[in-house]
Amino acid sequence: MSSPASDRAPATQGTGQRRNLTVVFADLSGSTMLAEAMEAEHYAAMLAQLRALYQSLIPKHGGMVVRIQGDGMLAIFGHPQTREDDGRRACEAALELHEAVRALRPEGGAWPRPAQALTLHSGIHAGMVLIDAGDEVRGRFELLGNTPNVAARLSEAARADEILVSEETLGLQAHFFDTSERRSLLLKGRATPLAAYALHGRSTVERRFEASQRRGLAPFVGRAAELRELQHALDEACSGRPRWVSVRANAGVGKTRLTEEFLRRVADGPACQIQRGYCENYLSAEPLQPFLQMLRALQAAQPQLPGLAAVQASRPDQRLEALLALFEALARATPLLLAIDDLQWADDASLTLLHRLRARAAEQRLPLLLLTATRPQLAGEGLGIHGDGEALQLELQPFDDAEASAAVVQLLPRTDPFVTAEVQRHAGGNALFIEELCHALAHQAQTRQAGPGQAVAQPGSAWLAALVESRMARLPLPQQTLLRSAAVIGNVIPAWLLQELAGCAADDPELLALAEQDFVFPDARPGQLRFKHGLTRDIVYAAIGLHERQQMHRRIAAALRARAVAALPGADAPADELLAYHDGAAGDWARAADHAERAGDQALAAAALDRAKTQYRAVLTALEHLPDDEAQCRRWISVAQRFGLACVFYASRDDLRLLQQAAELAHASGDAALIARAEYWIGYVAYALGDAGPGLSHVERGLGAAKLCADAALSAQLRGTLGQLHAAAGNYAPALALLDEAIAIQRLLKRPGRLPVGLAYSLACRATVLGDQGRFADAQALFEEALQDLGGSGHAVEASIQALRAAVLLWQGRWAEAQASAAEACRVGAQVRSLYTFSMGQSTGAYGRWMLNRAADALPALRDATGWLHTRGGGLFSSFSHGWMADLLAASAAPEQARGHIAAALRRGRRHDWLGGAMAYRAAARLAQPAQAQRYLSLADAVAERRGAVHERAVNALCAAELARARGLPPDEPLDRAETAFEALGMAWHLARARALRQAA
Repeated sequence: MSSPASDRAPATQGTGQRRNLTVVFADLSGSTMLAEAMEAEHYAAMLAQLRALYQSLIPKHGGMVVRIQGDGMLAIFGHPQTREDDGRRACEAALELHEAVRALRPEGGAWPRPAQALTLHSGIHAGMVLIDAGDEVRGRFELLGNTPNVAARLSEAARADEILVSEETLGLQAHFFDTSERRSLLLKGRATPLAAYALHGRSTVERRFEASQRRGLAPFVGRAAELRELQHALDEACSGRPRWVSVRANAGVGKTRLTEEFLRRVADGPACQIQRGYCENYLSAEPLQPFLQMLRALQAAQPQLPGLAAVQASRPDQRLEALLALFEALARATPLLLAIDDLQWADDASLTLLHRLRARAAEQRLPLLLLTATRPQLAGEGLGIHGDGEALQLELQPFDDAEASAAVVQLLPRTDPFVTAEVQRHAGGNALFIEELCHALAHQAQTRQAGPGQAVAQPGSAWLAALVESRMARLPLPQQTLLRSAAVIGNVIPAWLLQELAGCAADDPELLALAEQDFVFPDARPGQLRFKHGLTRDIVYAAIGLHERQQMHRRIAAALRARAVAALPGADAPADELLAYHDGAAGDWARAADHAERAGDQALAAAALDRAKTQYRAVLTALEHLPDDEAQCRRWISVAQRFGLACVFYASRDDLRLLQQAAELAHASGDAALIARAEYWIGYVAYALGDAGPGLSHVERGLGAAKLCADAALSAQLRGTLGQLHAAAGNYAPALALLDEAIAIQRLLKRPGRLPVGLAYSLACRATVLGDQGRFADAQALFEEALQDLGGSGHAVEASIQALRAAVLLWQGRWAEAQASAAEACRVGAQVRSLYTFSMGQSTGAYGRWMLNRAADALPALRDATGWLHTRGGGLFSSFSHGWMADLLAASAAPEQARGHIAAALRRGRRHDWLGGAMAYRAAARLAQPAQAQRYLSLADAVAERRGAVHERAVNALCAAELARARGLPPDEPLDRAETAFEALGMAWHLARARALRQAA
């Protein structure tokens, strides 16, 4: 059986149901050779045995055989009931099936290979499947989608007696099994490799928490109040007032982590005996499971303990009483803490024992603390025949923003704050979701799957989707329907729109029940709801069928438009961004393109650059679905150019590829104006990425095209950008000439009421060149002019100007003033979500703090900011950050790390970014042996000479004097040069340092 039904039959409109399923394909290895070597009757008998195994073992683990064809089988887990451990169940079933097939012996002794056992080769993959009614040909169900295909390809790729399972099927549950190293498989029909494991057997891991420990837990975050409450309960129990505390939270919020942290602290404290167990809803579950686990631990640790023999000798019907007597005796001897995890799966006998133990402890005032962790139960579900209603309920809440941010930083130490915020938005304070998103991002970074600047991607864990879907499946049907409607509306849910779509008012009991179950909650803004976890919303949304989903999006878009027409009192007009989303999801591409374009323009005008990029991408996607004609082509190019403007402050290589596509379309059109603008934006984004060389080439091509179409304004704009690129490359003579020309034109074009963004940035670039040449007073005058109209505007260019000004102030040694400008760059950069300006602001501020008073937080802040840009391929002037890092690390006795940043700064030099080059060479001189130090200082002088940077030559001379003084040599000659230059340049801090060195000498 080599291919699933989805290879043959498309879904028909309106049929089928989307489900997150785990699909298992299994085939007999070498079946063709077996069929040739065996008599037909014997082969048929062997197949009957094999099929009987399929039919008995798959249901045993909670799966369903969909189809048996020849010697192959297709089975699913997750239908009709979704379980959070469907992937684990499928793997357990496959292992048992392989073991049983190896033990098969054909009837009649007709076995052609007595030395070899029969073997299967199997593939397991989980994901979204459209499941529909089947027939005799297609099996019990027809499975449509890519998931069955991938499972089939994994089965084909598996060797004899091998089980291949995709990583996204198991996720964290992979640690329940002994597996091969992670493999990257390129399967037929897939453009990208698939991560998979070969299953070898079961591991010793029994709980998901143990799996998390193996992968590596983040340091414990928050929960101080809960720990205090648990400690108080323990103190009371130890004083003879027994307590039962039930820690309650939904899956992933962190109840197990809290109890584990508490138990660790108890174990490190005064004498208190801890016994622990857990409950599970799987095949290995047994009556009194958590208490029997405690019993086995006691037998291993204290085999002679009184009372153990009585429990071991007891009959099953006497075991509860014997265990009760044992734990009473333990509590009488030493204060006792019994901890039970996942109590929601406890059997009735375990719950009975818990209640009786609590009652007996209260009667006898035994020093006993019962600590249980469980999930909230839905109305009507109950917790067995007794539940935990007698316990003190400790409701565990998701992390707040500060705790979630701390958790992300601990899992991804070099993550920039914008990604941290995105993780928080998707995870909603759920510790498990945070962990999975962070691991997914870490894996993407290792494999380079995520392009520079890419925001948070979904973790792609089908097991995580199954966890969410299993929670949703437990809801009553009206709440499931309501949740699906809310998911189609979006993460933020206007109450009036939900009522329009689902007929449910904000105070409806079904909606309130969803809030209690941690799915949705009232937003801070009146009249709106919000999903607690963005990831939950995405998973619920993905499970809704395409046609149902599109119909709901059409209804929502119509309701939004009707509300705007009705102009209800107090009603806001529907945002173009919102209409673009719903029209696009409904397949109304023309309207989607119009709304997304307006939304992009509005976001660009408001300097909301990330939103502008998102909307312009949505326009380009919509245009791909519309008729391809000249008008659409021109519109595509036009939108791509506005997209380029949004990219300037947060550029990525992916953005560059899109702009190159626009340039190809422009060249194909033959329109010189389109070509000029397309080349301009490629050049400008290359400039933003720190690639001055390619940027110069593209802008020069654009300038040539602009001359052909006689567009004087565009030519002037291109010449100004050419000046900026020459300035970035350190080519100061042509840079100043071009910038002067651009500034003269831009001053003439300055209009009242309109921010002179181009003029301000040209002034800042000219100021930076003058600052590097030591003309600090002239530079600051230009910065003042640039900020005269732009200062306080919150425009992204304001952040860039402040970052450049801070750098020039650092050159002059005005550390406190540099910090003030850097803080403004950070503030505006965060406001407009420009990672580049935010990072550069943090870098300059951190270096200023270090130079002013050796601030302890300077090095980690500078390291973080440098890393944010470095992992995205760098950026404009990023040699600055590497030079500053090299300087700090050399002074901090971290030579190897310093050398890494020296090398990075010099690599930036090869890309025409030499602003941090002299500093890097000075750091190298400080780290080098005396014979090599002078060579590095000569190279630092060469870099300074190339730029005409007289301030760098003066600092090089001071460095030479300091090194000479350290070797016991007279520093007079270089010190004379340094003092003279510092006095002329107004570099007061450096001059004081030079004079102090002379006095010490």
